[in-house]
Amino acid sequence: MDISEKLKILREAHNYTQQYVADVLEISPNTYSLMERNSEGIKIDRLRRLADLYKLSLVDLISLSDHHFFGTVTNSAVHNVSDAITINNGIAEEERKIYKETIARLEEQNNKLMNLIDCLSNKIK
Repeated sequence: MDISEKLKILREAHNYTQQYVADVLEISPNTYSLMERNSEGIKIDRLRRLADLYKLSLVDLISLSDHHFFGTVTNSAVHNVSDAITINNGIAEEERKIYKETIARLEEQNNKLMNLIDCLSNKIK
């Protein structure tokens, strides 16, 4: 994986927009977009600023193996989220809670409907 792919993954893991990262680097969003698509010509000072943004050393940003990189992205993203939401399979814990509550409510409604169907079936017999 080259640096341009890592930059995109890091940005998305931190829920940053290209506009935000471009502002941090003091460049246009267009220029930053090119950095995510093509690693040639990325200036070292920009790489240093990106490493700072993602709380990585410059060496880690440039040379991480894919396996180590993904572990770092996951840990870094979780620790940098301001309200400390735990990320699990791409779904925030609060969102997961809402899904579970919705599923429980739907299962309860389903059970009531099944009981109603049974009652009606018994009356027809």
